[in-house]
Amino acid sequence: MWNKTCGQALIAVDPRLAGSDQWQQLALLGRSLVLFVALALNAAFAFLLAHAVLPSLNVTDDATVGVRALRWVLYPIFLASVVLTAIALARAIGAAAAVVQQVYPRFEL
Repeated sequence: MWNKTCGQALIAVDPRLAGSDQWQQLALLGRSLVLFVALALNAAFAFLLAHAVLPSLNVTDDATVGVRALRWVLYPIFLASVVLTAIALARAIGAAAAVVQQVYPRFEL
């Protein structure tokens, strides 16, 4: 069954060709997304080690003194990773918005 608006274009999208500056912004976007994922994984592993694995080793007395001290090193690593993850995500969103605005000028933010 055909819709009455099927043959009509509701929104005319007129993409422009991406120049070298847009490709540089896309490269920045890709690097920021990879950095975001890497930092998010780093934060997750640091939090998991500091908050779950090392306390479990301490309770069963399987951890040495050096491992017990490592817990307090992992918490600042977790906090720094979370802050840097948020910065990388904000940078990626900004780069994506800039590219979409330049390639599709109708969708300006």
